[in-house]
Amino acid sequence: MIDYKTKHRRLNGNGSVWIDKNKIYLAFDKLFEKFKDSILVVSYRSDGIPSIEELENLLKKYKPSVEEIKRKSYKYVLSNNHSEEILLIGK
Repeated sequence: MIDYKTKHRRLNGNGSVWIDKNKIYLAFDKLFEKFKDSILVVSYRSDGIPSIEELENLLKKYKPSVEEIKRKSYKYVLSNNHSEEILLIGK
């Protein structure tokens, strides 16, 4: 499943809901619903899809308390820009 033609050896796949902008909202919703009886901790990139606000709203469907713990500037190896890493906790 490794694509040897790419510089960083990406994986070939059938497609994933996590990289499909039209399916990712439902994927997060199902994930949060599945673990709704647990404390949810999400480490997330500020420029991701969905946005931090949208992700917080999805968490609030299943958790009465959602707090943002920390923001930290971060440069991902395969990214051209700087973003922030955010830690969300849903209780």
